[in-house]
Order: sequence, then C-alpha cells, then structure tokens
Amino acid sequence: MIIVSIMPYIAISIILGMIIRFSEHKNIINNICFKLMNHCKLEYNEIYVYVSTYVYWFLMIIFALLISLLQKQNILLYLHIDRKYIVYIFINIFAIISSFEIIMSILSLFNKNIKTNAVFNNILLVPSIDMLYSSRSNPKWLLIIFASIIKCLFFNGVIYLAIRNKLGDYNIFFTILIVSMLFSLEEIFRVTSIKQAIIFIIACSTVIIINSLTFEYSGSLIPSVFANIFFTMYYFGQFENMRY
Repeated sequence: MIIVSIMPYIAISIILGMIIRFSEHKNIINNICFKLMNHCKLEYNEIYVYVSTYVYWFLMIIFALLISLLQKQNILLYLHIDRKYIVYIFINIFAIISSFEIIMSILSLFNKNIKTNAVFNNILLVPSIDMLYSSRSNPKWLLIIFASIIKCLFFNGVIYLAIRNKLGDYNIFFTILIVSMLFSLEEIFRVTSIKQAIIFIIACSTVIIINSLTFEYSGSLIPSVFANIFFTMYYFGQFENMRY
C-alpha cells in the first residue's frame, strides 16, 4: 500500500514540524538560551533564533543522511548543471514567484482578506518567522538563505528522490503531489490560523511542483536552490518594505 511506503516520510515531516512548535513553547530551549546569555553579549531573542534554527537544521541533516544511506542516494550528484540548462535558473525563479502571486491574486477576488498586505501580515504572525524577522542580528539574512538551501535540498532533493524511488510505478505528478503534501504538513505546524495554513500550503505546493518539474527536466537541483533563495528573500524583502 502507498500509505505504508510513505509512512516513514510522513513521520519525519511531523517530527520536524513538532520541533518547530516545541522550540516555541518549551522550557528546554529557554534554559539553553539563558545559559548561553551568561557567556555572550547577545540578547535572548537573538540567541533563541540561533538555538532553535540550529536544532531544526541538525535534525533535518540527520534525517537526510539516514534516508540517503537507506535509499543509497547522493544528492551531491545533482548539484551541478549543464550549460544548456543554466537559463532554467532564471525561469524557475520567475515561475515560482509569479505563480504564487497569481494564485494569491485570484483568491483575493473571492476573499478580500487575502490581499498582499494581509498575506504578509499573516505570515509575520507565525511565531517562528516573526522571531527570525524581528532579530536585530546581522547574520539573520544568512540564516534565511541557508534555511532556504537546506529545505530545498531536503524536500526537493532527498525526500523527492526517495519518494520517486518508492513510487516508481506511479505517474511522476503523483510523486510531486505526495512531496508537496509532506512539505506542507511540516510547515503547517508553524501556523496559528486557517488563513496562515492556506497561505503556507499554496506556497509549499507552488515551490515543490515547479522545482520538481525543473529538476526532472534539467537533472539538477541548482535551479531549485536559487529559486528557493530568491522566493524567500523576495518576501522577506516585502516585510522590510512594509516596516518602512
């Protein structure tokens, strides 16, 4: 059965999502932060961002290594791109940003609350994102970039290849749908409202679908990595503009 085949990956998505929620509320993270404050000049919020982010990345990397070993796959083989496919880096960036904008614009026709500013405000209400964005630490943009790269390599690389291997007899679009659901499931744990959930599901699905199609066509994860970085930076840039 399909559900049995993908159950380990569902569990991984849930665990990663729960880590995000765990880091927002539990005293363990707080205790670590307070202890670190005794040894550095950073404020609590800045230390919290580092600790929670690094714990999340560490678990994701561990899961990536385990899956890669069990599935005998190596995503490093896909971190190159043939010269003829370089143009897809730019096509992918444009496709993801414009597709998300078009979908949200269409939805705003039916629901006036789903407009550009409302979307940004709702995303900023997500605790983990608000904490990262509010950080006054200079490297926060580096954290944002690295987060985009790691998530892309994990979901569009490790998870996608593993699911494709498991569901080899099925249509490639079915595989893409499953990976989209897994990415959305992991991100859903961040949200605090249905509106935020809708925004995240649309964003995750858009990213996974377009990145996966480009990956299948070019045989490279490079366009996906750049698209994730620019997609994230574009919207965090919008938050910056809103503040001013």
